[in-house]
Amino acid sequence: MTRSLLPGLLFAAALHCGLPAHAFAGTPVVPLLMGDTLDEQGKPKPMTALKRKLLDALEQELGVTFAPHMYPWARAERYAIDGAGLIFGLPKTADRLHALHYSDIAAYNNLWLVTRSDATFNFNTLDDLRGKTIGTVRGYQYGDEFERARSHKLFRTDEDISSRGTRLTRLMLKRVDAVLMFQPSTQTARDIETELRDFMAPRMPGLGAAANAGFSVLPKPLATDSGLFFAIARNKDDGIIDRINAALARIRKREEDARRQRPPN
Repeated sequence: MTRSLLPGLLFAAALHCGLPAHAFAGTPVVPLLMGDTLDEQGKPKPMTALKRKLLDALEQELGVTFAPHMYPWARAERYAIDGAGLIFGLPKTADRLHALHYSDIAAYNNLWLVTRSDATFNFNTLDDLRGKTIGTVRGYQYGDEFERARSHKLFRTDEDISSRGTRLTRLMLKRVDAVLMFQPSTQTARDIETELRDFMAPRMPGLGAAANAGFSVLPKPLATDSGLFFAIARNKDDGIIDRINAALARIRKREEDARRQRPPN
């Protein structure tokens, strides 16, 4: 697929992706590339409520309608660099910063290591992962420091589809020592353990003896306040990144004002 055809094809696809009627009644449609999240059968899962809330707020501020297009991360990145549209959620690396113009931080995540409860280990630095097998999402890069350690074979990565259930099942089956998982920065390790226990409860009976352990989230995140950004090919930025930054600032100000006005508990 050539660079000249791809943006037009993405726009045409937007006509079939269930966008509201106002999207085509004078409201600009902006193709938005994102990494897919899949279930165990490889079928797309709905966008999370937090992500949908952010996009809804930005649509209102910018006067646009986002047309999300979900792909494996490596393909989404390639399309973004080719100028097919905005991309959301792609971490910064030195190479990407040359090709893409990034927004300010739109949201924050922490990157956690999840282990079996009977196979935890001490984690303070990447060196503590030496010799271990870490479950990652295929095609996703977790920042320069992690990627350098990966390329130097400090640890092994087991790349799989972006299905949380599939990767956690591999953890229970002892195929990996830990799974990398992004979660909103407002959540604690205990919050995440509760969420994972509830999420995996229907799947555990099918694992037999492998389900005898639970999940443990190691106390220290691998990365804290990891930013989620919008980005676009530098030669395709018509000012949209500046407009997104201004919109994000207005949204944050309203949220801060609302918090100040809430009565104390």
